[in-house]
Amino acid sequence: MVTIEKLNTLNDLEMSIYHYVEAHRDEVVKLKLKDIAEVIHVSPSMITRTAQKIGYDGFVEWKTAIKMENKNHLHHKENKLNYILDYFQKVDNDEFNQSIHQATQIIAQSKEVMFWGVGISGAIAKAGAYLFNRKGKRSVVCDDFSMRVHGMYNHHDCAIVLSVSGETDEMIQRIMLLKRCGVQVIIVTNSASSSGAKMADLAICYYVPSSRNEDFYSSATQVPVIYILESLADTLEEYGII
Repeated sequence: MVTIEKLNTLNDLEMSIYHYVEAHRDEVVKLKLKDIAEVIHVSPSMITRTAQKIGYDGFVEWKTAIKMENKNHLHHKENKLNYILDYFQKVDNDEFNQSIHQATQIIAQSKEVMFWGVGISGAIAKAGAYLFNRKGKRSVVCDDFSMRVHGMYNHHDCAIVLSVSGETDEMIQRIMLLKRCGVQVIIVTNSASSSGAKMADLAICYYVPSSRNEDFYSSATQVPVIYILESLADTLEEYGII
């Protein structure tokens, strides 16, 4: 694996070689060493040296590693599509519809809806607030976790919390505060066994495979979350909110 420490050992020319190879991965795996050398106007030995300095025996091993990474990426994309298709098959039932109607009833009876989320979930929370407002339901997105809740929100309001893991420290603390204020909490999360799901008044779970990459980003697709929010917004019309 290429590390920052190894990249720091490269000089300007070697770094330019590295950047070229990384930017043209699909083409590089089909070319010979001498062909790449001609394209970027360096000697084959310079490319080999660059490969060795970033941890490979030579260019052949570097190219093999790129092939494997490209293959794994394609396999991951195919798997993600299968997960999405499987999800839509799973939610085509009365249980899902019942949870949507339960949540919509809470939302419809609330004076104001708060959307909470962190990271990607925060961006989707913002879209959810826009969607609900367009449907005529007063909603706000809350991305400031220092925002005051006590004395401003109560049992007349509800919160929709978006969290893949349902275990984020900031989100757990926020759910606890919302509950103390009497706010009804609906969480959209990946697992019913998460702390957030257990603490909320209602949990809508989507159960798709999730893992963390080297940057600690969740691999779980967010398509189900968007579908759930759209389903909630559409169902609001049945409760006289249009």
